[in-house]
Amino acid sequence: MIKINLLVEARAEKVARAPLISLGAAKLNNYVLLGLIVLALAFVGLRYWKLTSTLASIKAEIATNQREFERLKPIIAEVENFKKKNAELKHKIEVIEQLKQNQYGPVRVMDEVSKALPDLTWLTTMSLNGNTLNLQGQALNENAVANFISNLTASPFFAEPSLKIMSQDEKGVFTFDLSCTFTQTPREAAPAAAARS
Repeated sequence: MIKINLLVEARAEKVARAPLISLGAAKLNNYVLLGLIVLALAFVGLRYWKLTSTLASIKAEIATNQREFERLKPIIAEVENFKKKNAELKHKIEVIEQLKQNQYGPVRVMDEVSKALPDLTWLTTMSLNGNTLNLQGQALNENAVANFISNLTASPFFAEPSLKIMSQDEKGVFTFDLSCTFTQTPREAAPAAAARS
């Protein structure tokens, strides 16, 4: 009977399959892993340094802007105070202008109506509601009423009047009621349709 030693042959196969240079698979993997960890730590460190420097520059800019704001704060308050006073003064000027217009308004209305009123015509009622002027009066003939309307039309302060009613009583006196719009600022004077009496 022949005896074969299988153990020796298996060892010989292992020796035959082994590479000539052995770095060790576990050692190579460890080096690669260690290299990746070092690269990751370097990237994280670089990123952290970059973000830290950006944060520091932003904080410095905020501090600079805060100092500038503190320096400008009294000036801003002064400007706001000036704007408030300016608005108050504008309001006061508007009130004064309105009072001036209201002061001269009735005087101007009376003056312009008296200039337009021809002979043989007189007024019984005159009222001003806003810009609408209502006139009621009497005349001795129709031509006097027509002249009055022409004179009002020729005035730069009145829009064309509209005659509401004109009637004649038993004594021959004409009663009229007309209205027109009065403006404080004169339009271009219309050419006189008829000579003022």
